[in-house]
Amino acid sequence: MERVDVILEGAAEAHEALGERLAAVAEALLVAEGLEDRELSLVLTDDENIRELNSEWRGEDKPTDVLSFPMDEGEEVVGPEEGLAPLGDIVISVETAAIEAGKTELDLDGMAVFLLVHGFCHLLGHDHGEPEEAAAMREAEDRLLAAVAPGLKRPPTPY
Repeated sequence: MERVDVILEGAAEAHEALGERLAAVAEALLVAEGLEDRELSLVLTDDENIRELNSEWRGEDKPTDVLSFPMDEGEEVVGPEEGLAPLGDIVISVETAAIEAGKTELDLDGMAVFLLVHGFCHLLGHDHGEPEEAAAMREAEDRLLAAVAPGLKRPPTPY
C-alpha cells in the first residue's frame, strides 16, 4: 500500500522525475517520524493553481511556494478499518520553487525537498508565527532535513 500519492498538475506535469524524488523523500519523512500508519498527498502545481488555493484558504490572492492542509489539526486520527490514516496534503508550486532556488545556492530539487520538509512540519503542527514557534520549526526542519537529505543546505527563510 502506497503511503504517498503524488499528483502533477498544470505546468508541473513536466516534472515527473521531481515528483518521484519527492515521493521518496515524503516516504522517508513518514518513516523518520514513526508515521508508517499514515499517508499523505503531494501536489506539484504551478503558480496559477496555488494562487487560487492560497486565495481560497488563506485570503491571499497571490502565488506562494508551499501550502499544507493537515487532516487532523492535532487531534488523534482514527484511521480507516483497513488502510492508512491520512496525514494531510502538501501543495508545492514548482514555478515559485524554481524562482526561490534561483535566489539561493539550491537547485530546484533541493528547494523542492526543503519545501516538502517545511510543509510536512506544518502537517505535524509546527508554525512560525511567533519567535518560539519559529525556533521550534527551524529545529524540526533541520532534524528532518538531516534525516532525509543529508548535506542539503537550508535556504534562508523569513522566520
